[in-house]
Amino acid sequence: MAKTPKIKVIKELRSLTGFSLETAKGFCDAVEGRRFLQEQVPPEYGGGSLISRIRLLQSDEDPFEAVRLVQDETGMTTAEARRFLAFLDTPAD
Repeated sequence: MAKTPKIKVIKELRSLTGFSLETAKGFCDAVEGRRFLQEQVPPEYGGGSLISRIRLLQSDEDPFEAVRLVQDETGMTTAEARRFLAFLDTPAD
């Protein structure tokens, strides 16, 4: 993201997830500002990247908590958080 113009990142994020412009921009701002990345703390204690904490909740089969975590840390709506989580589960090409 650091080497790509922010508007292109936002556009790609919206096309992949269906996020609103406001949500996509907010998510990019959060990533850029590292506001929700707590890499020095292990995931089981609430740290690690957002993705690692999501994966931990998913491994505990707690999808509602995963949705709530995404909402709390990104400001996404429930529907947007569910789309984001579904996107994470999509295999890479």
